[in-house]
Order: sequence, then structure tokens, then C-alpha cells
Amino acid sequence: MGYDIIDTDDLNWNFNFNVAYNQNMVEELQGEFDAGTIRGQGLSLAFAQKLKAGEPLFSYFLRDFEGFDPVTGQPIQTDVQDFVGKSALPDFTGGFSTGFSYKNWTLNAYFNGQFGHYIYNNTANAFFTAGAFRGGRNVPLDVLTTGESFDAAADVSTRFLESGDFVRLQNATVSYAWPLDDEAFFSSLVLSVTGQNLFVITDYSGLDPEVSSSPAGADLLNGLPVFGIDYAAYPRPRTFTFGLNAKF
Repeated sequence: MGYDIIDTDDLNWNFNFNVAYNQNMVEELQGEFDAGTIRGQGLSLAFAQKLKAGEPLFSYFLRDFEGFDPVTGQPIQTDVQDFVGKSALPDFTGGFSTGFSYKNWTLNAYFNGQFGHYIYNNTANAFFTAGAFRGGRNVPLDVLTTGESFDAAADVSTRFLESGDFVRLQNATVSYAWPLDDEAFFSSLVLSVTGQNLFVITDYSGLDPEVSSSPAGADLLNGLPVFGIDYAAYPRPRTFTFGLNAKF
């Protein structure tokens, strides 16, 4: 959907918007298969997802984490990894772009977002637990105030499952068309600066909500692909580009 808000000789402003809804279901499958490979010390053969009939793709099957025992510091959680009603695939994806120009100045910006999906923070599961501190590794300061015992096992659970909703300013460009007279060497001259991945609005505690990391093929449980698992994934870079467009 697009609309021109202002359209005059000197001033123009428009916007475009798109949104998509996704719903999927594994309707028929013989058996069920562990997936969503989790990596890290003490997490061999651990998994966070299953492929199962009657559930969406990349569905999370996790122990339900309810905190730590105030006496022992051990996690309070269920013994069985059950479907928690959440998937790594977003329900909604969308984008919003706007263009604004005034005389020789132009601004274009594009936002995109995803909503309704969840990320398993494998990085936190593998490295940011009290047991990691006892092993001589660094942890964030808040790990030492959770009441977790240094002997607690870092089991796969909803403790490390987070909403992946985000809105990102994907790119923005500001340009200026330099005014030239008929005797100028150039017929047109446009200066511009473009920024990509300028900011992200999200509650996800990891470095980037739009990431997924997969182990080598031989390490994949049942050979099934990984999606929505964040294991030390490198975030998208923020870049700036300066441009000059000249015509003779």
C-alpha cells in the first residue's frame, strides 16, 4: 500500500507499507524428530525443537523453567521437554518506507520488522550461567544475583527462550542535488550519505534479534536444519556510505 501525502513542485512526501502473515503446520509425519541443535560445554546432543505432526515447523520443545530453589540454588523446572506453544518462524513480517523531498534535499528511509517469533539464546545457555563462572570463565554481573548455584546444570529450558520481535531502521539516505548553472562543468551533481542498520528496537537480550547460527552438517541432530538458535552469532554491521553522482 502506498500513498502520496504531499505532492507539490517544491515539497513531496510519500509512504509505502507492506505486511505478510505466515501460518504453517506439519500435517502428517511418521514419528517425531529432535531438532534445533544446541551447542556448548555439557550440552552434547541437546536440542530445543522437534519436528512433529500437528505442530508448526521449528517449534520449541523445552523444560518449563520457573526460577531457582531459594535453598539449593537448583533450577525449578519440568523434567520433560514439551511443546511450549512457540515457534522460531514469525507470524508477521512487514516493511515501511517513506520518501521526503524539499527543493534540492531528499530523504528516503526504510524500516522492516518481524513479530510473533521466538529466539533460543544458546549463547546465554552455553556461557552465561553460574556454573560457567565457577569454571573460571567470565559471565555478566547479573548472573551472580539470580540465586543460581555454581553446581546447577544449565539444562535447555524456557529460561533461555526470548521474544524475537523487532523493528529495524534498515537504511536511510539523505541526498542533496547541487544547483548548477548552464555554464557548469557538470550537468548534474548529487551528494549523498547512506546509513544501513542504523538502529534496532527489540527486547531481545542478545546482540541481534535477526540472527540464526547452524552447526556443521555432521553435527545437526537427525540432519534437520536449525532456525532461530543464536549461538555466538555475529550481529549485522552498521555501515555508512558517502556518494557522489555526477553527470557531464
